[in-house]
Order: sequence, then structure tokens, then C-alpha cells
Amino acid sequence: ALKPNNIATLNDIKLNDSRIIYVGEQHDKFAHHLNQLRVIKKLHEAGYKIAVGMEMFQVPYQKALDDYMAGLISERRFLKESGYFSNWRFDYNLYKPIIDYLKSNGIPLIALNLEKEITGKVAREGIHSLTAEEKQRLPSEIDLSNEQYREVLYQVFLIHQKHQGHQDFEYFLQTQALWDETMAQTADKFLV
Repeated sequence: ALKPNNIATLNDIKLNDSRIIYVGEQHDKFAHHLNQLRVIKKLHEAGYKIAVGMEMFQVPYQKALDDYMAGLISERRFLKESGYFSNWRFDYNLYKPIIDYLKSNGIPLIALNLEKEITGKVAREGIHSLTAEEKQRLPSEIDLSNEQYREVLYQVFLIHQKHQGHQDFEYFLQTQALWDETMAQTADKFLV
């Protein structure tokens, strides 16, 4: 029998030998985070060795994540030292069940992203405005040549332009590429 609207369930998903699994979200949708938690639980309970990377945490704050997961600091201190509230505008309670599960099961939590100070500066002034020291913190590769990526991001830019005042698409593209390339590079380093 067909499911209504041919919607797959978690049990329909075959994991095969994937080393990286992306589980998307709309940041403010709690149901999306519950689905992420279900995927994590399914993988963990099936005996896979896993880690979870999150975009709202920035690479320089990895120690705060490690200390919290190891029980060395309180949740309150973890949130302060990871810069959660200054770097991410979405309610922590949306992510808390996932982080609690990771902590209680000894699953690593990986900070994936570049510092907000750098991406903010690039969004306003472009990569060329960064100091030599700031440029050293950038991912080793930044690909701005993908036309499909450019087209998709232009549609996102129009939304951000309207709601957040972004003015320059090229700077927006550079910022998003830095964000994406940093997350990819951080995940790759963890896997090696």
C-alpha cells in the first residue's frame, strides 16, 4: 500500500555506507529537530560510530563543546563559552534534546562554522577587506564558480536583502561560500 502523498518514513531510509548524512531543517521548526534526533538515535542504536556537527557552533569554541560533553562545565557555562546566544538567534530549546542525547551517549558534538566576526565583515565589505590574520582562518578552498550555487543563493539573497538589509550579492555569495566551505572542511578534518 502506498503511504499518503508517498512520504517516506525514517524506516524507509537506507543508510548504506554513507560517511556523512545531512539532515536539514528550518531553524525554527521543532518538528525538524525532532526528526534530526530520530535519525541520530537510529544511527546510534544501530551501532554506528557517529558524531554530530552543528552549524551554529563556531570552530574556535570547540573546547567549550568538548568540556560540556565531558561533563566538565555546566550547561549555562557551555552556552556562554560557546557563544551560542551571541552567534545564533534561534531558541536553544530547539536543539537541547539533541545535545542532551549526544551528551548522555558520549557522541561527539562538532563546531562546524567560521567565526561570525569574519562572515559579518565579509558580508559588509567582501573577502578583500580581511586582514592577513583573518584570511589565515579561512577554509583552504573557496569555490565561487558554481553557477547553480550562485543562482540558488541569489534567491536566498533576495529574501535576506528584504529582511536583513544585505546590499551586495557578491559579498553575500562570498559569505555563504565561506560558511559552506568551512563546514565542509571542518567535517572532513574530523573524519580523517
